[in-house]
Amino acid sequence: MKCSIFNIGLAIIVVTLVSTAATAQSENEIRESIVRSHIEANVPDGKNFDVYLKRDLATYFKNLTGKDVAVEFELLREGPTQTGIAFPKFYAWVSVRNSKNIVIDEGAVRLAAIEKKRFEITHFLSRSEISKTPESPLKIFPGDIVKKIDAKLGRGSETRRIE
Repeated sequence: MKCSIFNIGLAIIVVTLVSTAATAQSENEIRESIVRSHIEANVPDGKNFDVYLKRDLATYFKNLTGKDVAVEFELLREGPTQTGIAFPKFYAWVSVRNSKNIVIDEGAVRLAAIEKKRFEITHFLSRSEISKTPESPLKIFPGDIVKKIDAKLGRGSETRRIE
């Protein structure tokens, strides 16, 4: 009798563990599906990505400076970052040039991809702003991106805590 009660108890534990693992796997699959759907619904396809990003960066900096500008960008992380139900985010280093091809500003941007049609610049920190307030990127950018920003500025991140 003791043996069969033990076996029943063991069977209940095994079924519970398998059920819990299946539920966790199912929840992860649902989460990943949601992430994929937000990315697919908002990130422009490959042929339009660079065109739209350059267009929207140029518009942003034209409005900021009041002058026609050309922009160059380098993504600081491959692919989008998706958190919850927010628009997918991208991080880039941007150089802004005037009509004489002189760099008039550069810095880090955080962008949201919206409806496969446009990018919205949510934050821009210029090189000079970051130099004046070295901790400012920590409030906006993930740690790995802050390290890349520091590298762009020619300094190491080892003097501050990046999580």
